[in-house]
Amino acid sequence: MLHVSERKQLYRFLAGLFAYPDQELVTALARGEAAEAVRLTGFEEAPPVLAEDDPLAELEAGFTDLFINRLGGVPAPPYGSIYLEQAGILMGASTLKVLDAYRREGLSLEGSGEPPDYLATELEFLYYLVGQEEEALQQRQVEAARDFSLKQRAFVSELLSPWLPVFCRRLEAAPGGHPLYLWGGRLLQRFGELEEDWLKRLP
Repeated sequence: MLHVSERKQLYRFLAGLFAYPDQELVTALARGEAAEAVRLTGFEEAPPVLAEDDPLAELEAGFTDLFINRLGGVPAPPYGSIYLEQAGILMGASTLKVLDAYRREGLSLEGSGEPPDYLATELEFLYYLVGQEEEALQQRQVEAARDFSLKQRAFVSELLSPWLPVFCRRLEAAPGGHPLYLWGGRLLQRFGELEEDWLKRLP
């Protein structure tokens, strides 16, 4: 079973991995955060090695190809409503539920440039909730910590788990996808399974 601090660490890493790449991600990979994610989840596949000359440009090209623009269509759009809405449209009813979950925590997406159900944003939201749980535990506020755990369970079970496996399968099947993102999809699926199992066990 993962410690709350380890769960927070994994959500932070995965949120960064599935956001548009920046130098912070390159630095995180260089200091071994991907390998640490493998260790924490028991995932049996080491992360791929990036090119040494310009890893950021490599990641930008790979991310764009898989998630933003590819001839014939993006293979794995990172938006929940694509998978949850019957018409596969953005900003459907499920998106509004995600936005409501953020607002109930006093969080704003102002200036984000992405819909509320963007995968990286949902992972960042769970990072926030797990962080709040950890802080409550540190202050011995057991009921508050449990409340944040239940919020995680509700969000994961209703708004993330129903589409995450489909997204991961589509990513895995994407021909010519960048190895880091294909690896990341498999890691995400592994962590998602661990989280779903853990959150179901909450009393």
